[in-house]
Amino acid sequence: MRLITSRTASTRPERRDPEGAGAARQAPRGRWSNTLVVGAVGAVGAFTLSAAALTAAARVMARIPLTPQMSRHARPDQAVRAVHADRVHLDATAEARREGYLALRQSGGAAHVRLGTVLGRPTPTTVARSLLAQDTDTPLEVGPAGSDGFFWAGTPETAHGLPTTEVEISSPVGPMPAWLVPGDGDPAADGETWVVLTHGHGATRGEALRVLPLLHSLGLTTLTLTYRNDTGAAVSADSMHHLGLDEWEDTEAGIEYALAHGARRIVLMGWSMGGGITLRTSLHTAHPEAISGLVLDSPAVDWQDILTYHAKALRAPAPLRRLALWMMTSVLGARVVRLHEPLALSEMHAEHFAARLDHPTLLIHALEDTTVPTGPSAHLASLRPDLVRFVPFAGASHTREWNRDPERYERLLAEHLVGLLGLEVDVEALQLPTRSPAAAPLEGSIGTRV
Repeated sequence: MRLITSRTASTRPERRDPEGAGAARQAPRGRWSNTLVVGAVGAVGAFTLSAAALTAAARVMARIPLTPQMSRHARPDQAVRAVHADRVHLDATAEARREGYLALRQSGGAAHVRLGTVLGRPTPTTVARSLLAQDTDTPLEVGPAGSDGFFWAGTPETAHGLPTTEVEISSPVGPMPAWLVPGDGDPAADGETWVVLTHGHGATRGEALRVLPLLHSLGLTTLTLTYRNDTGAAVSADSMHHLGLDEWEDTEAGIEYALAHGARRIVLMGWSMGGGITLRTSLHTAHPEAISGLVLDSPAVDWQDILTYHAKALRAPAPLRRLALWMMTSVLGARVVRLHEPLALSEMHAEHFAARLDHPTLLIHALEDTTVPTGPSAHLASLRPDLVRFVPFAGASHTREWNRDPERYERLLAEHLVGLLGLEVDVEALQLPTRSPAAAPLEGSIGTRV
């Protein structure tokens, strides 16, 4: 989700970010920042050389957000300086200093630990965090590690002990694996109410592991999807992401699977690009009457806003941005970047969604999100206050609101679902978070990103 230019942004009203969001836009630090910085620097340098170099640079910029990042291994972004029985010392990066909960993974998941609150600053350049649990036999060691924003690793069964069936969803491009977890008890009328969950760009199904214990405890059956070009899923005709413009068909296939297996009411939930996919699905589904509502976490509401934000942050010249955008959205340009078809980004912005939205929506967005700017989410909510409840989440980075305050996050989600679905659940009486971040690992727990 980095780079490009604006969709003639001057023709749309100026959007005002919610309080605190502006500061979050100072530096691009997100899921794809390393790749984007390298690509952008090379592209900007090439711009000064020739028209041919400009074309080549624009092609690189256009392809970056469209290229699937299917690695199951978190790239090292934290340096472990010391490991004690009760705490870990890390380089004092922004994420390491952030309050809340953080997990670390080494060697592709051979080592996985869960960390808690910030304990202090052992040295001017390091931060100490409490060591809550070790999910693997292999311990964390001094050296590079990758932060795990999903916090929990593995599958719903290995992470939480939830009964999990691996099922296959038949999408228009081929089979997609999904996790099916039945609800606990009977609050949701014997499995008739399902939640269909869609992960974000560069993520995996594991993104949903933070909310599955709560949804299970509410009696809701969950279907956690993959979509085209994910590891283990069918590949699209061009092997490229279409930023939700086509991927919504895979969420629609999930809806049809749910309906064919007893669902009568469906809630759609998505993170980041998965939030944009969820929004688009709600507009285009053949089963709108089955959709009870939406839950969006830091959603990609406006792709041109996202791309423009990152392009400007990296100081990409305007001609380069315009050319890259043309490559993404025109028939001839699509051939240059090897897209099967141009992207209709004019259908991916707040005004478009607001004019067509028809389902109650809880929209939670991290105020320190430097991957997907908060402004379009706030704008969508301002256009449809009758349907959208917008909750800005202070102190959290992109899609890590649960990590920042799991009790608050789960309470917001539970209140929305209980009210939306009429569940006979006393939210005030719930012990939240449903599963403690410090819970002992289960037998057979793993550190793999699934």
